[in-house]
Amino acid sequence: MEFRLIYEGPLHGQGAKSAHKWAIRRALHPQLERLWQSSPLREAAPSLLAHPARPGAVSVVVEKGGLLFAPLVTQRLKLYAEVSVLLFRRQARGALITDGGDLDNRLKTLLDGLRVPHGSLEGRTELPSEPDPSPMFCLLEDDSLVTKVTVESEQLLRPAQPDEVVAIIGVHVKRTVLTPDNLAL
Repeated sequence: MEFRLIYEGPLHGQGAKSAHKWAIRRALHPQLERLWQSSPLREAAPSLLAHPARPGAVSVVVEKGGLLFAPLVTQRLKLYAEVSVLLFRRQARGALITDGGDLDNRLKTLLDGLRVPHGSLEGRTELPSEPDPSPMFCLLEDDSLVTKVTVESEQLLRPAQPDEVVAIIGVHVKRTVLTPDNLAL
């Protein structure tokens, strides 16, 4: 299964706060929710998104401190992902390390925003003004399920804040083992 996600907004590097990672999750949630409403996930969704899991069935929904998350790429489904990021940012091409926050820390922040948080708040000091979606759709159960990452950086030519990016995230979901639960994926 292959698809693309788009993130537009700030992308901080080193020392990114948990609230920033939550903002990335919230920005990507509607795209992932729509993906679950499209074929082939639409057919598998009633079972995979059941909480609690139906008897004898696998559910991807995980609970963290009372919040529900629905990651697509999970160990339970024997899935992993390869991710490619086309990152448009204000810095000129080739300024990968020095300008606007080093790229590897920005990429780590983005990957953290793609995964289920480690705890219900994961260090958030303030709750959002609007409640979090339930379940919140995430790409990854854990970022350890990413086995390959490629990054290409381009200059963002439109007006933007220094830390603002447009990231086109290509995702290739793969199986470690073919099972009845992941057959449709």
